[in-house]
Amino acid sequence: MKKIFGKENRRGFENKTHIVKIVSCVCVLLIFSVVGMCFFFRPDYSETEKRNLTEYPSLTFEDFWSGKYFSDVSLWYSDTYPLRESMISANSWIKSLYGKSDDELIVFGNDSVQNAGDVSSFEGIWIQKNTATAFETYTFDQGRTDRYIEAINRAGKNLAGKANVYDMVIPLHYTYKLTDDQINEIGASDCKESINYIYSHLSGNVKAVDAHSQLWAHKNEYLYFRTDHHWTARGAYYAYVAFCNAKGITPTPLSQYERLTFDGFLGTFYSWSGQNNVLRDNPDFVEAFLPKGSNLATVTKEDGTKTEYAVVYKGADKYSAANKYLCFIGGDNPLTEIHNPNKNDGSSIVVIKESYGNAFVPFLVDSYEYVYVIDYRYYDGNLTDFVVENDVDDVLFLNTVVTTVSDRALTIGDLVG
Repeated sequence: MKKIFGKENRRGFENKTHIVKIVSCVCVLLIFSVVGMCFFFRPDYSETEKRNLTEYPSLTFEDFWSGKYFSDVSLWYSDTYPLRESMISANSWIKSLYGKSDDELIVFGNDSVQNAGDVSSFEGIWIQKNTATAFETYTFDQGRTDRYIEAINRAGKNLAGKANVYDMVIPLHYTYKLTDDQINEIGASDCKESINYIYSHLSGNVKAVDAHSQLWAHKNEYLYFRTDHHWTARGAYYAYVAFCNAKGITPTPLSQYERLTFDGFLGTFYSWSGQNNVLRDNPDFVEAFLPKGSNLATVTKEDGTKTEYAVVYKGADKYSAANKYLCFIGGDNPLTEIHNPNKNDGSSIVVIKESYGNAFVPFLVDSYEYVYVIDYRYYDGNLTDFVVENDVDDVLFLNTVVTTVSDRALTIGDLVG
């Protein structure tokens, strides 16, 4: 009887446990359902991913009939779920406890690439565990590269006799931190060889700027971020020195600038990797150098409105961990204008750039009276017209090697005309 009674007790306990599990599961589902119905709490922008989230779809008969409308609503619902970024962070933290990743596990050893540990490779991004450094890869494509070269040469032709045209192509971080064997192992191209190919095909109307040699001479310094795809202001400074050498002017010594630092930067690689714990535990800091001539810029936004920003924002320590790189020229805008009242020689330059140019521009302020910055991804005017209207002396195209094989070359071509 005792054994039977014991079994019955156990069955009763198991049944109660089973009921508790069901009730708990239902409660959790109800809570998440209620949270998901909180439309007024839904985010429309992700700071960690640096993108606008999916908008609620418009209802059309065609989309409703085909079922696309319901698929779009489902995408909107999941992409804008309240507290999504907190949940992503929690998921990353839980994974780190197990030392696992959903992606292929890759770590760079001292001599070779090995399978090990909890380090992920994802969409062309690799993380070196022993230095907590992420790298973006690049693959040479001659057809696409020729398209970029053609756009730059066309600018040189259109601006001949109107302005000096310079082209600066920036290598990626792995050029200075990985061995040739490691670069081959991850299937990346030699950035230096690709840049040499570009420069060897530039016309006589375009002057090449050899940033690589300056960066290589300082490769043991903090030239690129570990958690973000950009270079640091220090890396940008050495590229500025290379530009001054190409132009034949004297660069301002780095020691003459007021230096600022903003700690706790977790950039694009951190967000693109699903908030990888190796990067999270080893954040970057943003280094900035204040221009002496002026720290005031006038920015024209996409809607045409103008506002004033700091060339280097001193209060960037208040920015979130993902946004500290925005301390440079107010981020990416169609047009930025800077006037240095300490110079009265009428000298001027327009920089045609993507986001790499943001950290570079502050160094030009002390070398010119007028600095114009065009982000070709957002500016819809014509470059030749701008140069003529503003009597610009120099035009500098500044891009990474990734741009030379991307569709951005088409956008540069549209700007050039």
